Amino acid sequence: MSFDTKGDRSAAVDDVLARISRLSAADRRKFMKAIRQETMKDDLAWLHKVWGRIPLTDSEITRIVAEVRTDMHAASRTHKDRR
Repeated sequence: MSFDTKGDRSAAVDDVLARISRLSAADRRKFMKAIRQETMKDDLAWLHKVWGRIPLTDSEITRIVAEVRTDMHAASRTHKDRR
């Protein structure tokens, strides 16, 4: 005898999407904000898990942040220039 313990995930997703489609625009925005916050929490937890094992000094962190900001700024300028 075997049991299906996973359930029908596609039906559950379809049910959630159907419920979301019935929400007002304001409630949909609230829902999306909550989803983004959960995603951000997951991303931060992953970063902490990965980077938490690597000892960095404050100056190293500052340098890494500066490099990322420079790269992001250059990428946004390149994107704007294409328009």
